Amino acid sequence: MGIRNNILIAFLFLCSCSSMNIANNSNCLYPLHSPYPGGVLNIQINSLYGEDLEVIRVGKKSPFICSSEFKSVNLISPIPLNSKERNIKIVFNNKTIKTIPLIDKDYRESRITIVDNNMVNPPQEILPRIRMEASIIKAAKNINTTTINPVLAMTMPTLGIESSEFGVRRFINGTPRNRHTGLDIAAPEGTNVYAPLDGLILLSEEFFYRGNIVYIDHGNGLISSFSHLQESFVKKNKKIKTGDLIGKVGKTGRVTGPHLHWEVSILGTTIDPKLFLKKNN
Repeated sequence: MGIRNNILIAFLFLCSCSSMNIANNSNCLYPLHSPYPGGVLNIQINSLYGEDLEVIRVGKKSPFICSSEFKSVNLISPIPLNSKERNIKIVFNNKTIKTIPLIDKDYRESRITIVDNNMVNPPQEILPRIRMEASIIKAAKNINTTTINPVLAMTMPTLGIESSEFGVRRFINGTPRNRHTGLDIAAPEGTNVYAPLDGLILLSEEFFYRGNIVYIDHGNGLISSFSHLQESFVKKNKKIKTGDLIGKVGKTGRVTGPHLHWEVSILGTTIDPKLFLKKNN
């Protein structure tokens, strides 16, 4: 566990303590505005252009800020999948300047059967590994560097069939489990997986539940991950471009068949990856 502990310590050191996430970007359309649990707020407020945005809050959090060349400001803030909020307030200088009502979203149920009981109820000796890997993933999702992508729209990372959408209420072997926090794309083993956006490789490892994984830092709190890979072709700290080959679809970790589990998080909160897809995807 020494190597894993060092990885976790390094991640915690890299996580930004800054409250500001500002990008000068002429395209503030992505992620798409979707005011529901598991979605994201993307609100344009022209009156804030040129103001001191250190004091802006969406709910109780500092948002990602997209400042357009057209003298407008978009505030981007994720909504947790388990959120019970009915409204989210935008607060500037301790004054509410806008209230955004949230809408309900009905996520379906999914019931799957996994034959390998060790992948459902792991033995005691595996639990420390699982906890350590969960800590590494949490730290990775909360990394907030100042790297800036000029456009946040992503491309689909692989070709296949969407076998399980984001937000599904999962039951494994009849028992309720954590919600599905990614988009599953079923494809034959060996199908190419590509980077959906420029970034820096944070992780390229093998985990118990997720199998072979790759995590990419796209900058300003935007992180994407790719799980159950057959193999990975990238190493930690490697810079990549949109469309670069990062791995192959596989069935490693806890799976029922070959597929890619694709997750996207912003400012530490996992949201629906499809909100970032270009309109022609």
